[in-house]
Amino acid sequence: MSPEGRATEPGGEVSGRPDLREWRPGVHEPKLGPDEVRVWVVELDAGLAAGLDEETAEPGPELVMLAADEQVRAARFIRARDRRRFVSCRAALRQILGVLLDASPGSLQFRAGGQGKPELVPEPGRDEPSDCRHPLRFNVSHSAELALIAVCRGRELGVDIERVRPFAEADRIVASFFSTAEQAAFAMIPDEAKDRAFVRGWTRKEAVLKALGIGLAGLAAHYETGFGTSELTMRFTPATPAPRVDQ
Repeated sequence: MSPEGRATEPGGEVSGRPDLREWRPGVHEPKLGPDEVRVWVVELDAGLAAGLDEETAEPGPELVMLAADEQVRAARFIRARDRRRFVSCRAALRQILGVLLDASPGSLQFRAGGQGKPELVPEPGRDEPSDCRHPLRFNVSHSAELALIAVCRGRELGVDIERVRPFAEADRIVASFFSTAEQAAFAMIPDEAKDRAFVRGWTRKEAVLKALGIGLAGLAAHYETGFGTSELTMRFTPATPAPRVDQ
């Protein structure tokens, strides 16, 4: 299942498939089990008041839910649309985590963890003792009017979402960051199917990168993810990278 016009991929080593659902504010969410992964699709333009234009509407009352540094980041966006979507995404993240933790969304604090990945600042007494061994982990991705928010316990995970569109540099990117086997597979994909296949392959690479907290150069060096033309196995295949192609 994926939103129309988007390629979405979860990354991370967990048993079973992620539970993909639509985010609706105010909906009750039961506690997460230690092996459970939930991924919410968030419509960032949802909830606009009648008469407001999505290009010019500014962030709504959810702005007060954000911390000072998040509000500063929002203010840096030039377009009102992008400011509002950023705020909507951060507010949805806070609401989802707040529901799962029985905490006020505005009270949550974040910090950079290992490899620079964002994580929650632990608050004594917030989780039950049995949950302390499995702290919440989350990852966020957004593209245009949609976002993905993934949450699990005690395991690292990553998600990515991209609008499906033509990429003029797709062949060069595949030659630079995909394995030899993946390059051969991509060459066999019909031209009319390459745009979607490339974005599927790229979102898989990005999801793995975000789960592991590694840089772009590590993508092809560690994992072979394919282009969505066959079933994705529970563990990605170790791959040997091709040399990077110079422009």
